[in-house]
Amino acid sequence: MRIVFNTSPLIFLSKLSYLEKAFSLFNDIFVPETVVEEIAVRDD
Repeated sequence: MRIVFNTSPLIFLSKLSYLEKAFSLFNDIFVPETVVEEIAVRDD
């Protein structure tokens, strides 16, 4: 199954320590470059 993540779910899953578990549920994960840039800008 494929999934595309946007910024908010990635941040919330990470803060809840569920990001790795979420990634393990899917075969094909896509995070757009703009999402990566947006997350990289945040200090937290």
